[in-house]
Amino acid sequence: MKIRRNGVIMGAWLALLALSGAASAQETFPNRPVRIVVPYSPGSVTDVFARIIAQNMAAQWNGSIVVESKSGANGSIAAEEVARSAPDGYTWLLVTTFFSASPALDTKLRWDPVRDYIAIGQVCRAPNFFIVPVSLPVKTVAEYVALAKAKPGTLNYSHPGKVSTGHLGFELFKKLAGIDVTAVGYRGYPQMVPDIASGLITSTFLSANQALAQVQTGSIRIIGAINDGRSKYFPDAPTMAEQGFAEAQVTPWFGVVVPAGTPQPIVDRISKVLETALATSDVQQKLDIAGCEAKSAPLGQFADIIKADVALWARVVKDAGITAD
Repeated sequence: MKIRRNGVIMGAWLALLALSGAASAQETFPNRPVRIVVPYSPGSVTDVFARIIAQNMAAQWNGSIVVESKSGANGSIAAEEVARSAPDGYTWLLVTTFFSASPALDTKLRWDPVRDYIAIGQVCRAPNFFIVPVSLPVKTVAEYVALAKAKPGTLNYSHPGKVSTGHLGFELFKKLAGIDVTAVGYRGYPQMVPDIASGLITSTFLSANQALAQVQTGSIRIIGAINDGRSKYFPDAPTMAEQGFAEAQVTPWFGVVVPAGTPQPIVDRISKVLETALATSDVQQKLDIAGCEAKSAPLGQFADIIKADVALWARVVKDAGITAD
C-alpha cells in the first residue's frame, strides 16, 4: 500500500513539474529564434511583407525572427511543414489566398486551414486592379464585358498561378458577368507582365505595385479597382462595385497563423506584438510602399475571415469547374 501511495505521489509530482515547465516556457517566450515560413520565393511580395513585420516584432522582443522561404505546390509545401511543426509558437506561416482556396482544389490535401492552425492576425490588405493593355479599345468594366460578349472566347486573362486572387478572382468576375474569357497561367508576375504590355494578354488583375510600374510606362490602362472602396494608390479608378460587380470585389489579404495546439498565452503574446507592430507608422509606411495597406484583424476576427474565404473559394472553384491539374 505504501509503495502504491508513493507511486501516486511521484506521478503527481512529475505532472506538477511538467505543468511548471510549460508555464515557465510560456512566460519566457520567446527565448530562441522564431521562424516565419513564407510559401513563395525570396523577393516575392509575401516575403517582403513578412520581413517588414518580422523586423518590428523582433525589436519589440529584443530577439530574432528568421524569414524562411518554402515555395512549391501552390503554397502546400510550406503549409504542411508548419502544420506538422511543434505547437510551441516558434514556427509561423504567412498566409494569403492559397491558404483558404487550396482545400477546394485538392481533396487529398494533407492540411486544413481551420483544423490545423490558429489564426494569429491579419497583416494587411492589398487591392488588385483590373488591367487591360492600351491597345484594347475599352475604358470601363462595362465596355470590357460588352466586348467579351460580342466576341466570346477571343479575349483572355493572365494569372500568376492557380489559387492566386488573380486566378480565382477573375473566375468569380467571369461568372458574375456571364462572359467567356480564356485563362492563361504563368509562373509569376515577371513572366506575364511583358505579355500584358504587348497586348498578347488582353486583361489581368494586378497588385498596386505591379500596376504602378506598368502605368508609368503607358502600356496599360486601369479600368477598375478591386477593393472595398476607392484605393489611395489609384483614386480615380472606380471600384468593381461602382461598376455593378460588388460581389467581384475580393481584396487579397495577408496574415499569420501558427500550428493548432499552440498554448493560448503564447498565441496572445504573438497577437499582441503583431498588433503593436501594425499600429506603428514605420510598419504602416513600409507596407504602404510595398502596395499593402496595414489592416489588423486579430485572433477571432482573422479566423472568421479565413472561414468566410474557404466557403467563397469553394463556390468559385465549383462554379468555374476548376481542377487541380
